[in-house]
Amino acid sequence: MLKLFKAVFIITGFTLLDRILGFGFKVYLARNLGEVNFGIYQVALSTFFVMLTFTTSGIPLICSKLTAIARKGNDKKTEFSLVSAALISGIVVSLVICSIVLIFSRQIGRAFADPESMVLLLLMMPAIIFAGVYGSFRGNLWGQKRFVTVSVIELIEQITRIGLVIILALMGFNLLRVTAISMSVALFVTAVCCVATYFKCKGRLKNPSPMMMPFIKQAAPVTFIRASNTVVMGLISIAVPFMLTRTGLSTAESLAVFGASVGMAIPLLYLPLTVIGSLAYVLVPQLSASYAAGDKKSVQKQIETAIAFSLVVASIFVPIFFALGEPLGLFVYHNATAGSFLRFSAWLLVPLAAESIVSSMMNSLNLEKQSFINYLVGAGVMFGFMFVFGSNFRIELLAIGLGLGWTISTVLDIIAIKKRTQIKVSTFVIPLFKCVMLIVPTIFVTQWLFNLINSLPIILSLMIAGGIGFIFFSSLSLVFGVLDISVIIKKFKKKKKTKNRRPIVAPTAKQKI
Repeated sequence: MLKLFKAVFIITGFTLLDRILGFGFKVYLARNLGEVNFGIYQVALSTFFVMLTFTTSGIPLICSKLTAIARKGNDKKTEFSLVSAALISGIVVSLVICSIVLIFSRQIGRAFADPESMVLLLLMMPAIIFAGVYGSFRGNLWGQKRFVTVSVIELIEQITRIGLVIILALMGFNLLRVTAISMSVALFVTAVCCVATYFKCKGRLKNPSPMMMPFIKQAAPVTFIRASNTVVMGLISIAVPFMLTRTGLSTAESLAVFGASVGMAIPLLYLPLTVIGSLAYVLVPQLSASYAAGDKKSVQKQIETAIAFSLVVASIFVPIFFALGEPLGLFVYHNATAGSFLRFSAWLLVPLAAESIVSSMMNSLNLEKQSFINYLVGAGVMFGFMFVFGSNFRIELLAIGLGLGWTISTVLDIIAIKKRTQIKVSTFVIPLFKCVMLIVPTIFVTQWLFNLINSLPIILSLMIAGGIGFIFFSSLSLVFGVLDISVIIKKFKKKKKTKNRRPIVAPTAKQKI
């Protein structure tokens, strides 16, 4: 257990640092590329991530899982055969993807609002091949529990990309194309590091035949399920700019609006949900173990508590983003459109948090296929809702569509979980209802305070108003019973009593006399 918490702590630390660097890099690009170019880049990047998912989701995940099993039995031959099978699978998949893109580049380019997006996508294509190479080696290192090594390599990838872009931009190169090229260079560095580390750890390549089919059977469905999310986001990057042009906006204007909303505002919404991601990471194996052991009470308690916690955490930040969204967008990105969209879409935190934690639970309960079907239903509702408006489409309708899709898929997931575990829905619906009631007064207090102190530097105004809003909501949550710290206090007192309790020592022979 101690090793598990140590690993989680290390990974969380590296992930947090990686996200901070990535977010700072996105702010740099948004400010220096401009709205239109950033929108062009965002369209290409969304499509690239769809393709990247096929080489970086199922392959390393299953490779790490099977590596751990093989090492537990000290079966080096199977382990090395597995790595070879994963390597061949990754290379084949990446080459097929790149070939399709090259063959149908004209047709794919026509789907984009600006042809420059296709140029950027082609510049990022080598990264797909490098990802196909390093996926097997990275999965093996994960299976060996070399968490620090893998985390350091991922950090090197991020630093390489950021450093290359800044250096070449200062030298006068085209920032937009340099940003795309940096993706390929960074993943090349990652591939070299993973391969070198694997062989340094006495890894070998053996005949892949014995493990090829077992590996494909497990990796294919996982890859397909995980790719669905990025496919939907890729379709959004194509559909939304197209629909905005139908409203009368020019191509440049539609890309600027799309870049400001999806490329700038949405990533800010994900930042507060880092704690929910960490919860999901810790919860999944624990929930899986409890479910496999048939401990129904433990399963129910974990699910109910985790969902309630996620909803409360998300609700705390809704009024802060709603009240401070516009000045936050101006401060971070120097972009009013990003701030307006952030304010309008603040409520998305609740369905997004719920979908994130509930979908992880579905995997732990062996409900992956049902989760996939539910996600497709939600995505279908989202696209249907947006296309209904036709020429009357506005970017705010994207936020509503996303919220509807996430809500429907989450509700369907909860119904499936309830059938399997008999959880009590009221344990998290009642706290959610209370949180919704507390959001309105918190918005009023936060916005009033910000307007009162807006003569201060904007960063101080945002920090003070946001901090007071957070404290105000948390205080109301304690008053109305949304948060209960009595359990923590009882545990602390119990621990203190146990610590102060002196052990009873048996008397020695002399003491008896």
